Amino acid sequence: MPDRGKIMSQTYYEKQSRLLKLYRESFERKEINAKETVTALMMIGFSETIAVNRTNEWDVQPGTQLPETEKDIKRRLKEISSLKNYLIRMRLGKKA
Repeated sequence: MPDRGKIMSQTYYEKQSRLLKLYRESFERKEINAKETVTALMMIGFSETIAVNRTNEWDVQPGTQLPETEKDIKRRLKEISSLKNYLIRMRLGKKA
């Protein structure tokens, strides 16, 4: 019987994808630097090489800089914190 690896739940996948998108937005807006981005991606489950590759891809691609209000910034930071805490709890094996 072949090993299928770790199976992700749909909720976990959606939250990880959303967090990845938020990290990308923060990186494109220069709120976090490349080293912090790599560390953040490794913390949510990516290997070091994949995290570095993603960060380099984001750095090369042109980003769309739309104006952002303080409310949007606070919302994004709060959402990043919430999603990061959820993913860490799930990786440690504690159900939410």
